[in-house]
Amino acid sequence: MKSFNILRSFLLTFLSLTAALDAAEPAAETKPTAQGKHASSIPVPRIEKWWFALQSERIGDMAEKDIDVLMIGDSITHGFDAVGAKYWKEVFEPLKALNFGAGGDLTQHVLWRLDHLPKPKKEPKVAVLLIGTNNIGWGSDTPKQAADGIQTIVHKLQELYPTTKILVLAVFPRRADPDHPHRKQINEINSLLPDLLKDLKNVSLLDIGPKFLDEKGILSKEIAPDTTHLSEKGFEIWTRALEPELKKLLGEQ
Repeated sequence: MKSFNILRSFLLTFLSLTAALDAAEPAAETKPTAQGKHASSIPVPRIEKWWFALQSERIGDMAEKDIDVLMIGDSITHGFDAVGAKYWKEVFEPLKALNFGAGGDLTQHVLWRLDHLPKPKKEPKVAVLLIGTNNIGWGSDTPKQAADGIQTIVHKLQELYPTTKILVLAVFPRRADPDHPHRKQINEINSLLPDLLKDLKNVSLLDIGPKFLDEKGILSKEIAPDTTHLSEKGFEIWTRALEPELKKLLGEQ
């Protein structure tokens, strides 16, 4: 407990320092760097207290718990703590999963969070990654930049956990209408992922997005009430599609 409090104090101190730096210089989250590498592939924290508090909690979990499955993402994954809690308890808890989602994250935020974790008791057997929708939703990345950010996260996971099997989920559909610009951008991200991931060891790609859509490609409010975040029904669809894939990767089937 003492070491946890020290670490939490460190993170809060870092928050204050970073906030001061942020006030002095404009954030560069959506700008290319001088080296030509886009911000989507460069670790950066978010200057929000709740976000650091959540990271502190995850640090404690990683240091103390026996984790087989690491579920990495943004608010959609984070939603297993609330709307999807029933399915988390039913399916993911028995698989020793840790919810490593954080609402609002872009790829660069996930990279920072992965950079600031303790070494676990043992490497996770499986890491599931769903990220990228916010890079085009409220970030200003192109689909290619968002896809590059996803690939960079996969490289980071391989570096951190060399034996872990990585399952990348194609970005879920966003917006009701299949002709909405966000939907088209997400389709483009997903079209780039096979080539970006095809030669990477222990990496597979799964697209369950079509399961959320009706025969006309519409994302209904029954599945995603705000056309982005899943309802309980949406979490059920996700869980039922992911469960057999996870069990295969875990060697349970």
